[in-house]
Amino acid sequence: MTSTPEPSFTELDRLNARFSTLEERLHAARDGLKEAVVRHLRERNARPGVIAEHTPWDRVWVSQLGREAGVPPVKGPNAVGPPPTYAPDVQAAATAELDKLSGAYRRAEKGLEELVTPIHEEIRRLYQEGVTPKQIAQHTPYDPNWVGQIGRGTEAAKGPRASGRQASARRKAAPRAAGK
Repeated sequence: MTSTPEPSFTELDRLNARFSTLEERLHAARDGLKEAVVRHLRERNARPGVIAEHTPWDRVWVSQLGREAGVPPVKGPNAVGPPPTYAPDVQAAATAELDKLSGAYRRAEKGLEELVTPIHEEIRRLYQEGVTPKQIAQHTPYDPNWVGQIGRGTEAAKGPRASGRQASARRKAAPRAAGK
C-alpha cells in the first residue's frame, strides 16, 4: 500500500502568521486614528468635514464616531454652547497628526490587502492537491466554507469559459431540442 504524503502547510502557516501580525497592526492603527478623531472633535480643534479630509473616512462616519463617544454636535438643536472658532495653528496641528495616523492606517491596510493574494494562491494549490477545506482552514484566518470557495475559484477560472473546449464538448454531447 502506498500512502499519500502529508500536505505541507509551512508556507500557509508563514503567510497566516504574517496576516495576523498585519491585522493586529491595522487594528492598532485604526484604534489610534479613531481616538485622535474623537479627541479633536471633543476639543473642537477642527470641523468634522476638515477632520474627514485627513482620514480614510467621510464626514458622516467621523460625525458618527463623535456621537458614539458622546461628543455634542457643533450645530443643531442639540448643540452645546456657542459655535466654536477654529484657530488655524491648532487646526493645522490636528490635521498633521491625523495625516500621520491615516498614513499608518493606510500602510497597514495595504500590507494586509497585498498578503491576501499569496494566501489565496496557497489555498488553491493545497485544494487542488486534494486537501480538504477543513484542513486548510486550520492554517488560515478563514472558515472552511470560504476556503472551499477560494479553492474552487481556480477551477472556475480554468473552466469552460477560459478554454472553451469543455463548453463546446458539452454542446456536441447534448442532444438538440426537437425542431431546432
